[in-house]
Amino acid sequence: MADYGQKSPLEVGESLLAEVSWLLPEKKGHSYYLVAPRYTRMSAGIKIMYLLCHALNSLGQRAYMVTRPYTPAKLATNPELNTPLLTKSVFDYDFEQGLTPIVIYPEIVAGNPLNASVVVRYVMNVPGLLGGETTYEESEYCIAYSAELARQVKNCRMSLFFPASDPRIYYPDPGIKRSGGCFYAAKYRKFHGGKLFPITDGCIEITRDEANSQTAEQIADIFRRSEVFYAYENTALAIEAVLCGCPVVFLPNDHFKDLIGVDELGLDGMAWGNSPSELERAKNTLTKGRERYLNLFLHVREKLEILILETQIMAAKKKYEKRMNIPQCNPPNFLLLTGMHLETIKNVYHDLGAKELGRTVLRKIFSKLNGHRS
Repeated sequence: MADYGQKSPLEVGESLLAEVSWLLPEKKGHSYYLVAPRYTRMSAGIKIMYLLCHALNSLGQRAYMVTRPYTPAKLATNPELNTPLLTKSVFDYDFEQGLTPIVIYPEIVAGNPLNASVVVRYVMNVPGLLGGETTYEESEYCIAYSAELARQVKNCRMSLFFPASDPRIYYPDPGIKRSGGCFYAAKYRKFHGGKLFPITDGCIEITRDEANSQTAEQIADIFRRSEVFYAYENTALAIEAVLCGCPVVFLPNDHFKDLIGVDELGLDGMAWGNSPSELERAKNTLTKGRERYLNLFLHVREKLEILILETQIMAAKKKYEKRMNIPQCNPPNFLLLTGMHLETIKNVYHDLGAKELGRTVLRKIFSKLNGHRS
């Protein structure tokens, strides 16, 4: 217990206020609703949306995830992040208090499906490349993942490069002998239908969103044991390879002609194309690449504070007169419930396998039967 000595009652009161302020809630401003698919560690764009939500909450804001397509809370988020799903009670509170929500869409979402009055568009890839629009409304507050993308977006307010790769997981180990290579070509093959190059024959493939996809720790181990990592597309795995001391070789192709984060990351530890001189330069600059990435953590907070200030001002100027279109926060209907159940089945099967899916279905059936008996 604190000792207030000879302080006056007024001074004691002020001291008490300072000590209990950590517990008592403060009235906050307008909420942030971030739209993204369910969390997956293998998608840099999705990870960044959840990290942005986490960061906004860490800075004292109210930020919530809106999963699209809808995913139940059990499967939607990373429990280590402060990324609550938007609930009907929060949605109703904001409307009743007249607190206009600020909706943040990634560039892959077309238009404004939530009918938000204040829209922030976070452009994390070439506009239109993976879906969504190629241009955005002038009323939208556009931010870009990198300076290169910012140059491609008209009226972009800022570049906000989010360092989403954890250097506590991805680090070099000089004691491990390196041999062979590894590669990544997920969007190149599945989205664009591209054919692999002979140079990656016999290399370990790193995959995403598959039943046997590697964990973050397994990927780090692969990078620590590989002599080179080949990338057919822009991917945060390139950063993680450099952090593990594995040189990166980008393989230009019809769908991959520019690097997104070159202004922020440079090309230390990375080669554009497979020429021997480029690969040698990449090997010789790996340490600089790791140091440059770690320095990026110093600049994120100041840009987030600008984003918060300017979007709160925008929201304060917009009256919240008509409820937004968020199906999971509106009265349930047959189509929504059917979609929710189908999404749950798909995600349980993908994440936990057929056996756990069967157990989940049986638990639901027994739960319903017990409910009817009581």
